[in-house]
Amino acid sequence: MEKRSELFVTSRYRCLDYYEKQTESLYLTRCGVEKCEVGNEVHYLPGRPGYHLHVILSGKGTLTVNGQTQTLHFGQMFMTKPDDECSYRPDQEDPWTYCWMTFDGENAQYYAESAGFKNDVFWQDCYVDYQEFNALVQRILNKPELSLANDLMRLGVLFEYLSLAIESNYKSNQIVRHRHEYAPDVYVNHALDFIQKHYDTIKVTDVARYIGINRSYLTNIFKKKMGVSPQEYLLQYRLDKGSKLLLETRMSIQEIAQKIGYENPLTFSKMFKSVYGVSPRNYRLQGGENLAPRSRWSKEKDG
Repeated sequence: MEKRSELFVTSRYRCLDYYEKQTESLYLTRCGVEKCEVGNEVHYLPGRPGYHLHVILSGKGTLTVNGQTQTLHFGQMFMTKPDDECSYRPDQEDPWTYCWMTFDGENAQYYAESAGFKNDVFWQDCYVDYQEFNALVQRILNKPELSLANDLMRLGVLFEYLSLAIESNYKSNQIVRHRHEYAPDVYVNHALDFIQKHYDTIKVTDVARYIGINRSYLTNIFKKKMGVSPQEYLLQYRLDKGSKLLLETRMSIQEIAQKIGYENPLTFSKMFKSVYGVSPRNYRLQGGENLAPRSRWSKEKDG
């Protein structure tokens, strides 16, 4: 009996290959999530069928299409198309994790272009919550069973996935057309205020969205004023709050990690040690003596 779908699962990779066309106009052929290992390069020659829309969930990597290379990071999307030679690989120090859906059909190019991937556009910033893409992929991966209901569900989820990409492109166009009405310092001060009030729950994309400017412009003006990027400032602000809680409270490492925005206390400990040179536990035992942060940042407007 001919297989209609096949699920592949490892500790770092989940992928569903789908061999059934739901409709001729648009159909899903593959989707998955991968936590990439260093050195794991993917390379495709022209002629690979389908449009492959990846959303970067964490980390960094590089995309090369027809000889042109671009470094990408979490919160961005990239697409590979049938007629192009492409390769992509994770960063050596911060390898990316991404989810993707591959689609094809008579209207596939139309939907790809509607999402902004026209002509020589292969990557974009994401102006919607990129974790929503991951949630959609997980819905399909969690229901690999063969049934008519699941066939229809997969097609519906594919449309949701594409609608998010199209919405992101629309918001991107709106922001590009938006005139910067205030001086850069005004935007930076608003960013600082927003970070200091919501540091435990936000990402840099949330800061840019709140202010109403794109992430690239925010990063540019923020770095000129503060000497560090918004991402670096947010990281150090969280860790600074964590260092104070270590010295001033009896909260456990896990409780402190969660309070400042880290779901995994091991991630908090790793980031803390990379900045302060010691683990949170040893920092507490040493009373923080002579253990100032290693990274450059400013406490301006700390409040």
